[in-house]
Amino acid sequence: MYPLLFLTVCSQLAGQTIAYTYDGPRPVGGGPPANNTPFAQVPFWPYQTFVTEPGFHPPVLEISKKPEATDGLLVFAPLPFIPVYPNRSVGGLIMDQDGNPVWHTPNLPLGQLHVQQWNGSNVLTYWTGGIGGDFIDAHGFGAVVILDDTYQQIGGVVLNDGSFKSGDSLQNAPQPSYVDIHESLITPRDTIIITAYNSTPYDLSAVGGPTDGWVLDSLIYEIDLNTNETLFRWSSIEHVDEIPLNASHQLNPDGSIISGNNATHPWDYFLTNSVYPLDDGGYLFSVRHYWDVVALNKNGNVSWTLNGETGGDFTQLNQNERSSTFSWQHFVRPVNGSSGESITVDLFDNHNSGRDNGTSPSTGLRLHLDLSDRTVETVSILEDPAETIYADSQGTFQQLPRDHKFIAYGQIPKFKEFDANNEVVLDARFGQDNQVSSYRSYLQSNWSATPYYDPVIATSRSQNGSVILSMSWNGATPDVYDSMVVFESSDESIGLTPPGKNVKRTGYETNVTLAEGTRSVKAAAAKGNTIVRESGQLQL
Repeated sequence: MYPLLFLTVCSQLAGQTIAYTYDGPRPVGGGPPANNTPFAQVPFWPYQTFVTEPGFHPPVLEISKKPEATDGLLVFAPLPFIPVYPNRSVGGLIMDQDGNPVWHTPNLPLGQLHVQQWNGSNVLTYWTGGIGGDFIDAHGFGAVVILDDTYQQIGGVVLNDGSFKSGDSLQNAPQPSYVDIHESLITPRDTIIITAYNSTPYDLSAVGGPTDGWVLDSLIYEIDLNTNETLFRWSSIEHVDEIPLNASHQLNPDGSIISGNNATHPWDYFLTNSVYPLDDGGYLFSVRHYWDVVALNKNGNVSWTLNGETGGDFTQLNQNERSSTFSWQHFVRPVNGSSGESITVDLFDNHNSGRDNGTSPSTGLRLHLDLSDRTVETVSILEDPAETIYADSQGTFQQLPRDHKFIAYGQIPKFKEFDANNEVVLDARFGQDNQVSSYRSYLQSNWSATPYYDPVIATSRSQNGSVILSMSWNGATPDVYDSMVVFESSDESIGLTPPGKNVKRTGYETNVTLAEGTRSVKAAAAKGNTIVRESGQLQL
């Protein structure tokens, strides 16, 4: 459908350099950098190795869970703080709750790995591209890739009408596509909602900047996935009458705006980091640098604004130390739609940023808004009393069945699942704090995949000299096969008969000791007594 052009675009994007700054490790749970610790003194997180894929090094997953935890796969995209993890980036990653990898992408800049639905089927989507800005407030210039349940590409989204300027660390170099990393949501109407950024000239004298200043215009698009037609476009700079520049918190300590002097260094005053369609045809979105949750009507005009500091259009009913206050938030989602008179929203409340760190713990926050009386009430604050976490950036608040909630802490490489009583029933970590992150992460029970490619086999030798055969099948979910069948031969010919040795599947890679004198070997993934897929033949 997209093959040549789209894959060319993605290969160009994959070659982009990611420019991040590393200012030393931060304390456990976040907070300001402790010091500029030399890289040699930074403790590395343990990682896994595999005989069948020697270049694949996923992190060891530390996980504890209770029986009532939700079954499912952990879907995320570990992104190292370069150069803390040289040669150990893994791209997108799906793991089971025993810490075994299930699937991984090639090693390339990637985010937003997510199981979604398109045309009635489950698909796997991810964003890939180049990154601009600093790590705390990064934005992307890339494309969205859509895979089916065999991992074949069946669609995607590129955005480039010739009017975009990238700005920031990419030095305004033309990019093949300008889809931003922050949102790529497929809707029930088979459209996709994406964000984008454009370095745009604008008079900043009203906020103390230059008259010939530049801003990063924050853009929202809804695109028909089947026709590639743009159905909706919204620009933050075209709505300054409704959301004025002087409400931005993206400022220097002295209150002056950050940069904005030229196209290469525009003022990133807005930052839309999540968008969701509303039942009335409008949109609900999060503006990180304003501490705002904004509702648009279907014509793109602002219906209401909820501000994390002042309340915006709403009065806070249950004020206390935290209550309904929030700041630097991510992942705003409505809960069960909107009745027209009220709406309940979930959000990940960072309450921290690179310029405002260690103020309050990062939490999951559920709020109920009465749209008639314009009041807001806190329903719940999800926080583990046993662990305080400060996440400057990124994060996820995912609603699960049984009123469970999955919280991923973005910059801090941790996941937690809370039950209906807001008790922690799953706790997982995949790296050292502030050494690796995942922009968004999910716990998903609806992914079953049988790869279109074959299993891979390789051999190694044990300490006693025996030959060990290893087999992996990248992407085959636990329900697809449960054992490896091994076919050995003392000569160079081999077939699938007589019946081979059956070995129970053990995670990503299954191993077995071969008989002495084996000259040829092949393996197959099996479900019960049924061969699902066989590997190629290996001569020893």
